[in-house]
Amino acid sequence: MSLLDRGQEVLDVYPEVAITDDLGNTVVGPAPTPVRIRAAVQPVTADELSEVGQSLLTTYRVIARSAPVGPWARVRWVSDGGTWWDVVGRPRRYSMSPRTAHMDAILRERKDPPSPGDDPVSLGGGG
Repeated sequence: MSLLDRGQEVLDVYPEVAITDDLGNTVVGPAPTPVRIRAAVQPVTADELSEVGQSLLTTYRVIARSAPVGPWARVRWVSDGGTWWDVVGRPRRYSMSPRTAHMDAILRERKDPPSPGDDPVSLGGGG
């Protein structure tokens, strides 16, 4: 077992899926049920946006052996009190050898966290 298999943080990932909206269009959004993963989470930035007022842009890097993340996935950081995060862009996948194969993705904290009981599919995508 490597550190890639024993991350210290618990995340619920709502993977991106194709769904049909009320108008019959196929759109991509987060799935209604999560996949729980363990991952390492590292801070990337915490920048104050002074021109917007008292706003804080926080981003983290998630490193895991594998995770079903994509630009329209939604992430709930369980071991951080249940905070909600968007995936920024596509994850990077590293596959030089089976022992070191892993992925990493950048998460940005949501400014409009869902209320308890909200349907993740109706919340729209990240990216």
